[in-house]
Amino acid sequence: MRVLILIACAFILINLSACGSTGIVRVSETKLYKAEMNGLKLYRSGNYEQAFELLKEPAQMGYKGAQYVLAFMFLKGQYVEQSTVLGMGWLGVAKEADVKDWNIQFDKFYAVAPEGLKTKIDAKVAQYIAQFGLKAQNVTCKKSLNTSTKRVDVKCDNYEGIGQLYEIEMTETQ
Repeated sequence: MRVLILIACAFILINLSACGSTGIVRVSETKLYKAEMNGLKLYRSGNYEQAFELLKEPAQMGYKGAQYVLAFMFLKGQYVEQSTVLGMGWLGVAKEADVKDWNIQFDKFYAVAPEGLKTKIDAKVAQYIAQFGLKAQNVTCKKSLNTSTKRVDVKCDNYEGIGQLYEIEMTETQ
């Protein structure tokens, strides 16, 4: 019986390491929310390095506001190496929140991309949805209109605080 358990554990570990995951984690919902809000403030103030450090974990755990900002950090090369594919991957997974402006931005960028780039974007969006998407991270999001900024705010929650933590790609793999 112990041999079967050891084999099953080895199989799970091999599969987790093969997919670039650092494992199942439990993270406080409050911690993720605060990190996302503080990261967004730092991003708006131009402090991209600190913003990235705060936004990484909420983005990994499926929080759409963090994913949206990471998209533009990659698209513009703000603190990270500029990458259309990685940026569009993050924007594609952020679209799960169904914010009209985000969908329009993605569609406009995608429409002007050459066919070869569209293929790479499609693959990256599919990968990111599988890793960082709502279903993958057991996250729900609610939209509300911010009356002072006239922007849509997206508040996401992972009530169980459990998710699969995948590394954030910093450069495109060829």
